[in-house]
Amino acid sequence: MLKTYFAGSIYVLITVLFLTSGNLYSQENIDYSKQKDLKDVIRKLFSSKKDSIDPRLKFSDKREPSFTFLPGVSYNPATAFVIGFNATKAWYLGTSKNTNNSSANLSASYTTKNQFKFSLQQNVFTNDNKINFQGDARLWLFAQNTYGLGTATKPADIQDMDFNLIRFNENILLNAAKNLFLGIGYSFEYYYKISTVDSSGMFLYPNHNNTYSKRHGLDSTKSISSGPVFNIYFDSRDNTVNAYKGFVFDFKYYFYNTFFGSQSNWQKITFDARAYKSLNEKNSNKVAVWFMGNWVLNGLPPYLSLTSTGWDKYNTSGRGFIQGRFRGRQFLYGEIENRIDLTSDGFIGLALFANATTASDPDSNLKIFDAIQPAGGVGIRIKFDKYSRTNIAVDYAVGNFGSSGIFMSIGEFF
Repeated sequence: MLKTYFAGSIYVLITVLFLTSGNLYSQENIDYSKQKDLKDVIRKLFSSKKDSIDPRLKFSDKREPSFTFLPGVSYNPATAFVIGFNATKAWYLGTSKNTNNSSANLSASYTTKNQFKFSLQQNVFTNDNKINFQGDARLWLFAQNTYGLGTATKPADIQDMDFNLIRFNENILLNAAKNLFLGIGYSFEYYYKISTVDSSGMFLYPNHNNTYSKRHGLDSTKSISSGPVFNIYFDSRDNTVNAYKGFVFDFKYYFYNTFFGSQSNWQKITFDARAYKSLNEKNSNKVAVWFMGNWVLNGLPPYLSLTSTGWDKYNTSGRGFIQGRFRGRQFLYGEIENRIDLTSDGFIGLALFANATTASDPDSNLKIFDAIQPAGGVGIRIKFDKYSRTNIAVDYAVGNFGSSGIFMSIGEFF
């Protein structure tokens, strides 16, 4: 009953939003003169000069990209306190009428857990949406808790893993029809200096990674997954940073093979579907739905290459659980969020959300949907840039087993 309700609910929500997208409200209904963002507040405090750019041309004009740079200190359950910066840019390479807005995110940080992270993600559309470039590059010197495979793991299963990661994923897609792109790319993931330690920092053996790797004949200290990616992408959103309407579907087939330098031969498919709907003409009340899945088709993937909570492209899934909390050979995730403006100028907003995760572990005969882990919470949105719709998001979420945490993001979580 539970698995039927979970799958059916997600399917109905996405179908309803997609089929009604033609009647949704859009960006053209926004009167920017009545909107306020953090830049307006700062400008009012420190300057008396008026903006010389016509608000109607802002951001839709090639000369006026939206840029966000936020240095500072933050907190995340997986990293503890973080010192670093997050920079985002949104811009058009064509007119807003015939070209989706492009976006890029650059971040670097150092944490009180001695973790270093450098990441660059982009989603770029050329003029008239002729070509779409999608990328994800990372250099992480990282440490993270792991609990084993599947969504039936308990808090007592916790182990601390240290590892370094070099990732380079790049996809080039050509426009095949309106909002539809087909393409190919390359995926490279190199995990090295992998070790598991106990609370005193001593090497722990046996451990989740070692046990899994030994069972499947893999190296537990390092792994390389390398191979081509085949991509189908559909995107009808009115804004890629913070959509008020539309639908996006991203399907990828990964072919990791020793011919390309991979440690082992294995293949997987991933899909990411998101739908958005405004519930009123002013776009002050929105609903967003996210459904994501990763499925290993065959072969022997390394332990750290198995999909886990919070390891999507922008590390935003699974609010309510620590990053890496649930991991599996098959992995499904669903989330729904209601976004409400609390002030008439859109400066302050509220988000209410709920999500669910399920993952399998064939080694213990745990199938997908055998265990489902729910989470949910509430958050505040502060409008940083009204033209690109970039928000600062601060959420508090709780999950099963007493899990909870504060989660922060520049831009919406999805």
